[in-house]
Amino acid sequence: MINEIKKEAQERMGKTLEALGHAFAKIRTGRAHPSILDSVMVSYYGADTPLRQVANVTVE
Repeated sequence: MINEIKKEAQERMGKTLEALGHAFAKIRTGRAHPSILDSVMVSYYGADTPLRQVANVTVE
């Protein structure tokens, strides 16, 4: 019983840390990063499509 709870908690915490890592990857001190637009969706031929699939984004 305790081992099952511990295992489930470890899995959930691992997923949380992974999501936090993805969020932190979008943040750069003093500089914009193209990954900040990864969650932006655009209408492309009537379907919602991630912006990164229909455009190139660079930071200069």
